[in-house]
Amino acid sequence: MAGTGPGPGPAELTDYESHVLASWTDTHKKSALMLLILLALVEGPGWSAQVRDFISGATGGRLAVDEQSLHRALRRVEGLNLITHAAQPAPGTGAKRKVYELTASGGRVLSAYLDGPLGYLSSPDYLGAVAVLRSTATAPSVPERGVAQGVSPVG
Repeated sequence: MAGTGPGPGPAELTDYESHVLASWTDTHKKSALMLLILLALVEGPGWSAQVRDFISGATGGRLAVDEQSLHRALRRVEGLNLITHAAQPAPGTGAKRKVYELTASGGRVLSAYLDGPLGYLSSPDYLGAVAVLRSTATAPSVPERGVAQGVSPVG
């Protein structure tokens, strides 16, 4: 995942920080995939390639998903009855492909998720903190403490 703004890029991170970032990114990707699948289908039905293109575009290419992982996620989201699919002939070939569509339940769950757990994304405190981080030339100065830096926890 490439650095996108001011602050340290991956090349400037310690090995430990790179490990933390990779783990956090992997967790985020798994969590964000369901959200992005539902968002991809808000404006209408689409097949997996269109969903994958939406994910790439919506994340500025920062969250790429391989075909196998996408199909596994689509099956999982469909199993939750948040999307459904119908087999339709592909233009020019006649081959059948799955066209996915958001269900009414999927739309309600997505709306509740955006207003509930993700509601903080539009809060002034959150937006202000992100703006401060992005406006600095380097990461905020935070004292480094803890076992990783050789400081024993106080008991």
